Amino acid sequence: MVFVRLWFEAVEQILAADCNAILKALQPIFQEQGMTETVHNWEDHGYLITYIKKNGSFANLRIHPHGLVSVDLQSYNDDMKGREEVDQLLNKIEERMKELFHGNIKRVKRLPAILRGGVIDRYWPTADGRLVEYDIDEVVYDEDSPFQNIKILHSKQFGNILILSGDVNLAESDLAYTQAIMGSGKEDYTGKEVLILGGGDGGILYEIVKLKPKMVTMVEISFDKWPIIHINQSFLLIP
Repeated sequence: MVFVRLWFEAVEQILAADCNAILKALQPIFQEQGMTETVHNWEDHGYLITYIKKNGSFANLRIHPHGLVSVDLQSYNDDMKGREEVDQLLNKIEERMKELFHGNIKRVKRLPAILRGGVIDRYWPTADGRLVEYDIDEVVYDEDSPFQNIKILHSKQFGNILILSGDVNLAESDLAYTQAIMGSGKEDYTGKEVLILGGGDGGILYEIVKLKPKMVTMVEISFDKWPIIHINQSFLLIP
């Protein structure tokens, strides 16, 4: 299932007459798709119009009086043809809106399609609540340890990626990240005793032993039955 969002921000407030004009202007576009219409009018709070297709696809058109018009579209056709049809529909809506407002639109924004229910999950939220989509094409490894879920997913751009309980940890392309944690060459580890807390992916350990420390001690929760470092040796090119 594909979810797409498109929105317009008008220069001025949208009056009741403008709401009606937008509704009438966009109606034929949705009707061409064989979609049935339901209109909700909240007087001073604008309109919500829902369009439903027989195959289960639907669209929500929201017209706000303060100048924002948004279109949320969900389509069950997630193949190439289905996505082309979605793009064509959104292009028609965008063209009609520009004609209707005679260029008095401050901003037009179309978000990339979000694929829901895919065989492979490509979306991994960051710790601060941002959504990131990776070009993941294969689940290489997926097991539950007594402490966490361990996944290795393959990305065309980053290579194999280690994900622990939903948090992206390390990829084959992340040497710069590991070096930054170690101080990017500012710290001399020669002959020193080093304590690594965590670091079970093995990336820091692999790099730091090259710098000839006296002793390296690593404290990691999953060294017993589910050693992540051994999993990474198999899948993340860590010797």
